[in-house]
Amino acid sequence: MNAWAWPSDIRPVEQVFYVETLTARFAATMTAQVDVAERPGARWRAELTIQALPEQARRLDALLASGGTTLLPLFGKQSGHGLGPSFTGFAEETGPTGFDDDTLFDDGCGFSEGSVTISVIGGCLSRLALGGCRPGSVPLTVGDLIQTSPGRAHIITSALPADNNGIALCTLAPPLRAAPVLGPPVLNNARIAMTPGGDAADGSTEPPTRTSYRLAFEENLTWPIA
Repeated sequence: MNAWAWPSDIRPVEQVFYVETLTARFAATMTAQVDVAERPGARWRAELTIQALPEQARRLDALLASGGTTLLPLFGKQSGHGLGPSFTGFAEETGPTGFDDDTLFDDGCGFSEGSVTISVIGGCLSRLALGGCRPGSVPLTVGDLIQTSPGRAHIITSALPADNNGIALCTLAPPLRAAPVLGPPVLNNARIAMTPGGDAADGSTEPPTRTSYRLAFEENLTWPIA
């Protein structure tokens, strides 16, 4: 499957990014109470308005005409919080935790005192686990973005403080569709595998020479993991 990285110098003048959820409504026969339940299949959608200069328009026309999948960045919506404090400060507050031979403490789970080891350690459905966090800290906050694998990005919908083992749990939208890549999380330059929708290649040009595009994209749920 063809995959194209969105040109970094072409940015929208207006944008809409959101997670579209699928829901089902159920009405109770006796009480008429309506319950709403989420169904699988939530996906990212994007709508972009672009004013492209001639050279940019040529490249954008070629990208849109090629079909395939576009690795689209979430313009201006990268993580604003970043990583929380590591175990370093926690060790300083709690006092020496080294062995008698002055070697660093190692808990056997990949953490050594003084190292910045915040990383993705697992995840399933709408849950993600981060390890190496400072106990009691929240490494990611609601609204932060995280890329869990190539072409898959998520928004943090809730986050719990890390426990005494330095493990913090987060909930995500849309849910994970593949096992997350273990290791340091990607919090900036997150890109989503999306396909154009509608009449995306229709760009109108007006003087001074500038081509206007109104593009719609939806997440490609069949995107393979690299």
